Amino acid sequence: MGLRDAFHGHLFPERFEYPVLYKNMGNDKFKDVTADVGLHPRGWCGDATFADLKGDGWPKLMFLDMMGHQHYYENEGGKTFVEKTDEYFPQNPFGAMGVKFFDYDNDGRPDLFITDMHSDMFQDAAPDEEKLKSLAHPTVELLGGPPESFILGRALCDNLGDGKFEEVSDKMNVENYWPWGMSVGDLNADGWEDIFIASGMSFPYRYGINSLLLNNRGEKFLDAESLLGVEPRRDGRTHTPWFELDCSQGTPDGLLNLFHTLLWVDPCSGRSGKIVISASISSRSSVIFDLDNDGDLDIVTNDFNSEPMLLISDLAQTRQIHWLRIVLRGTKPNRNGLGTSLRVHAGAAHDSTPRTLQPALARRARNS
Repeated sequence: MGLRDAFHGHLFPERFEYPVLYKNMGNDKFKDVTADVGLHPRGWCGDATFADLKGDGWPKLMFLDMMGHQHYYENEGGKTFVEKTDEYFPQNPFGAMGVKFFDYDNDGRPDLFITDMHSDMFQDAAPDEEKLKSLAHPTVELLGGPPESFILGRALCDNLGDGKFEEVSDKMNVENYWPWGMSVGDLNADGWEDIFIASGMSFPYRYGINSLLLNNRGEKFLDAESLLGVEPRRDGRTHTPWFELDCSQGTPDGLLNLFHTLLWVDPCSGRSGKIVISASISSRSSVIFDLDNDGDLDIVTNDFNSEPMLLISDLAQTRQIHWLRIVLRGTKPNRNGLGTSLRVHAGAAHDSTPRTLQPALARRARNS
C-alpha cells in the first residue's frame, strides 16, 4: 500500500528495514546470525559492502541508509560487530544508494565512495547544476538529525591512515545527478581505477545521463561519458513507453493529482481515447568486467523498465595494453582460493591494495 509520507519513512521506526547476515554453516546450509552478532542499524537499509580498514584480517561492514545516517560496523574477532560510524565517518550522505570501498589514489588504503540519490529529490536541478551538491536546506525534522552531520550529495572519503578519513568529493569532481549503484574498474588501463555511476530517475522526470569518471592519477576524476561513448545512448534513445492511459472519461482523480503535483499538466486535456505515457530511461546498477575476454573492461547496466545496456570497450583493439589473468586453485574445502591476497608491482608503480579474486570475475574482498 502506497503511503503519502513514504519519503518520511526514516522517521518511523516501525517501518525500518534491517539487513540480514547469513552465516555459511557448510553443506549448502545458512543460518541467520544477525541478532547474535549485534547487527541492528537504524533506518531503511539498502546497499552494503565490506573492507578491512585495520588490516587485521577481519572484514568490517558498511550499511547504507536510504534516508538518514549510514552505519559502519567493526568486526570483533568474528564474534560480534560494534558500530563505530561516528569515529570514522561523522559526516555522511543523507539519502545513500550505492557504496564501494576502493583505492582511488593507489596509496594502499581502501577509500570509501557513497552515492546519494535522495538528496537530489529535494528540488529540481538544471543541467548546469548537476555537478553541485543539493542546493536545498531541509529541516532537522525531515533529516532526522542535525544538518551539519549530513552531506547532501556524493561522498568520497580519502583514507589517510590511522583510522582518519577526509571527505574530498567536490575536490575530486565525483558529483553527479540522480545516482544509484556504481562500479569501479581501470577502464583505460592506466593503473588507476575509474568510476561508472548508473543514474537517472525515470517517470516523471527528464532524462539523466550515466556518469563515467576517469581517474586522473588520483588527482581528479574527469567527466568522460560522452568522450568514451557511454552517452548519448545508441540511436539517441532517452525514453520508453511507460503505461497506457484511457482518456475517454478524463484523467482518473488519483493520477490527476499526481500529474498536477509533478508535471503541472493534465495529459488527457484536449485528448480522448487511449494514449501512451512515456518516461525517461534510467540505469539503476552496473558491473564492470571483461565480457569478451580481450583484456579490456566492459560495462553492463541494469536499467529500470527497459533492457540492459552492454557497453563493449574497444580499447584492446585500438592500442596495446598489458593485462594478466589469474586463476586461483585452492585446497579443500576452499577450492576456489577465496580470500587470497595479491599484491602487484609494475616497475616504479605498484598497487599494494589487497585484491581478492573469485572465479571468472576479479572482485574486491578482504585480506586473507
